[in-house]
Amino acid sequence: MTSPTAPLALVWGNCQAPALARLLAPPLAAHGLEVLEVPPVHLLTPAQLGRVRGLLPRVRAFVSQPIRDEYATPGCGTAQLAAQLPRSAVVLRVASCFDVAAFPWSANAHGGDGVRVDAPLTAYHDLRVLLGAHRGWSRDRILAEWDSGDALVEAIAGASWRELRRRELTVDVPVSPWIRRPGALFTMNHPANATLQQVADAVLAALGVAGRTEPPDREMLGATRLPVEAGPARLLGWAASGPAYVVDGRPVDLGDVVDAHLASYARRPDVVADAAGRFAGRWQPLAAV
Repeated sequence: MTSPTAPLALVWGNCQAPALARLLAPPLAAHGLEVLEVPPVHLLTPAQLGRVRGLLPRVRAFVSQPIRDEYATPGCGTAQLAAQLPRSAVVLRVASCFDVAAFPWSANAHGGDGVRVDAPLTAYHDLRVLLGAHRGWSRDRILAEWDSGDALVEAIAGASWRELRRRELTVDVPVSPWIRRPGALFTMNHPANATLQQVADAVLAALGVAGRTEPPDREMLGATRLPVEAGPARLLGWAASGPAYVVDGRPVDLGDVVDAHLASYARRPDVVADAAGRFAGRWQPLAAV
């Protein structure tokens, strides 16, 4: 429960934001700021956003990933909320932890209507399976073509790095100093506690708040872990962990993942068609192999 009078800090963004808020809460409380608990923006209901808007006059620190206007709920964008804050509030923009270097074929796919569609079992899609579905390949044929070679992996990692640095041009707190350290990410957008701690400590420093954060023993965003295959592991100096996925702490066989994804694409060919356009920069080099 939020105190009816306490000055507030609001941490805003995607699935990383609640975890970041949890790390920031103790040191900010010692600084006299209560962290407002809110869900990730993509799960926010209009009623929840209305509650947040009602509390904006009490917000003294607004820590936000770059959320575009009207992203999920009308009025949820970073700039839209910042415009309603008191003039004395500090606005701190933090880059999102997003990098496909360790998971070069992982993707968030969408349907023909532009709405995100989670893949069965893993939530994340694999462009090699999407391409196989596009070509009418079987599970065995897809697995036989699974290793796409180091050159493509390196090219995708370079493009991902350039995109991250471009996005960081408009933020106050970058994530690039920590995003490629071994084990920094479990998926392309789920950082490990150690990574989030570095980001949270940088936020505290930018706010002028003394102290360091203390992460919990449980990995806050570690329920799903994508395999780190040999090519990305060599490139980044990480330990390889493939080919099995880990979902809710349990290994899931790669063949079972491919079977489930192919079955879903048979029902939703629009997802395959959308991926061909949305991820053309990664799909086309893969299609040429």
